[in-house]
Amino acid sequence: MQQIVSGSRCAVCSATRPFILHLLPYRGIHRHLCTACVLDSHPGSFCPICFDVYLHNPPPPRLRLLCLKCPSISHLSCVPDAPSGYLCPLCSNPNFTFFYVTPTNNAIEINTHLAKQLVAAATIVSESIHNAAVMARINADIRVKEALSAKAEAKQVLDRLKYMIDNQNHPKFSPILVSDSSGNDTGEIRIYEVKGGSSQSSDDSDTIYK
Repeated sequence: MQQIVSGSRCAVCSATRPFILHLLPYRGIHRHLCTACVLDSHPGSFCPICFDVYLHNPPPPRLRLLCLKCPSISHLSCVPDAPSGYLCPLCSNPNFTFFYVTPTNNAIEINTHLAKQLVAAATIVSESIHNAAVMARINADIRVKEALSAKAEAKQVLDRLKYMIDNQNHPKFSPILVSDSSGNDTGEIRIYEVKGGSSQSSDDSDTIYK
């Protein structure tokens, strides 16, 4: 018997009787979903008849049935007499719901059928959290590389400006604001080396700042 948790609420169906809530990424936000809503929001991840979870290995085309109205995938062996226009249980019956239970004395009895649904939902949640963690790690690595690159570029600019300030009494470089062909400022500053009283471009000293 599973005791009902008072005050719990599913973030999708807002049911006050979900009994068991799963925390998982849902539409970009971590939310608590009941078992029924976890299964309902992942129709192509499990067989709606036997509740076998596919993860990344759905059955081959010759061994599966696709629902005409949703991405649900059922085992052909689970629906041997299915019509040509197959509809999954959720699409064929508007009143159907996963993990349908009737509380008794503020508790529910978990039979084999409900247990399979709980295991399927928990497996899907575990995979969703794992995938979210992998993506978060990848994004973090990208941000670290971007930050290190920006830091290196900023250091180069600061070192260059420091060199110019240190040599301001004996100017060797001259900053010039770059203009386009129409005479409009482009926002770029090009540093030219001063030679013989005139600013001349130098391959070694020509630097652009934005």
